[in-house]
Amino acid sequence: MTAKDTNNSPHQGNKGGDSTVPAKMPVMLALFDVLGFSKRLENFGIEKVLSTYQKLINDAVLIQANPCLGARDDGGGGRVPTLFTLPVEYAYFSDTILLWVPLEKLFASPFVWRCANLVCEALQLDVPLRGALALGEAIMHKSTSTYIGPPIVEAAKLESAQKWIGMAFCYTATWSSFLAELDPKLIIEYDVPVKENTEEIATPVVLDWPRRWRELNGKSANEKLSQINESSPHPYCDATMAFVDYSEKNQDWFSHPEEEMKNRKLRMRKVNNEEH
Repeated sequence: MTAKDTNNSPHQGNKGGDSTVPAKMPVMLALFDVLGFSKRLENFGIEKVLSTYQKLINDAVLIQANPCLGARDDGGGGRVPTLFTLPVEYAYFSDTILLWVPLEKLFASPFVWRCANLVCEALQLDVPLRGALALGEAIMHKSTSTYIGPPIVEAAKLESAQKWIGMAFCYTATWSSFLAELDPKLIIEYDVPVKENTEEIATPVVLDWPRRWRELNGKSANEKLSQINESSPHPYCDATMAFVDYSEKNQDWFSHPEEEMKNRKLRMRKVNNEEH
């Protein structure tokens, strides 16, 4: 994916460290699209859509990084507490938003939290987002507005295949070493509703953004979804509301011992601390 035309080039994060020569780097990358963007333009006009979109970018993308507490490998098999700032980069163009960070263990949970917050904050503005998360090597070069690599292709394919509001994990993002770093509250196993003939690219791991919504708002996201659907009916609303209900009923999935979840692919495993 490239964007070099000056009239169509994306807005980009400017956090420094951008070399003059594009180079590959391993990244965690999330790609989001605003659902029903064309219809919103027809119904509300370009000025209203632009105003809402700019507020979303300002409130949920162009935000100051907060300090994060994590654990870094100490080189001897252990881990030590570490305070750090998540180096999220971003680009946005038309109805697409890209977020990415270097592929490091320390950044896994904070980055996925950032994705959950983005979905929730967008929904607060009546802007439904659909996204996908992928891992791998890519060229993410802000100076030349060049964005190329398998993670972008993989995320774009899975994003467009989904028939709901939310974010699914691509196959690269189900890498066990990556999932092991995530706070289990961030993810849940679910059969993603997808378009016909795209079933093979879907995984059972998804972002549990409805849980994050409940933490932020103290109630189900279905109330907000119903309001949005009443004012501007959306074909994916029913599927999304079903997922919101599932999230609430199964939010403690990670507290069950492995033997109680034999039919699930995503499960926590007991660890014998004496072995470590």
